[in-house]
Amino acid sequence: MFFSLWLLASMLLDALTPPEFTFYMIGPAIAPAVLITGFLYWLRIPPLDFAVVFATLWMVSEMALEMIAPKPLSPLMAVVAVAPLVVAGILVNVRQWRLMRGHVRPVASAAIKGAAIPGPR
Repeated sequence: MFFSLWLLASMLLDALTPPEFTFYMIGPAIAPAVLITGFLYWLRIPPLDFAVVFATLWMVSEMALEMIAPKPLSPLMAVVAVAPLVVAGILVNVRQWRLMRGHVRPVASAAIKGAAIPGPR
């Protein structure tokens, strides 16, 4: 599965970048990120951690592509590289907001009426 995704990403980036920037330059630049992502998927790390690692690896891959490019890449590539980091940041903040909001729950009606609340024995 990850081999197919690597091939698809390499071919897509080849089509979107200048003609001097070939598949043979793009493939090896993004291969380490795909291998690490596949390994972490195989280890079944939590989805949030996986999203953050994937976004970071994607950004590092874009930086590597920028370094080996024969001429500067489009500013759109920078947006494409930063987009997964923004999405991961939104996921982390939404999750944190939901967790914090979950800690402030209304007291059970039995406690308000003065009923005995069973405790640890």
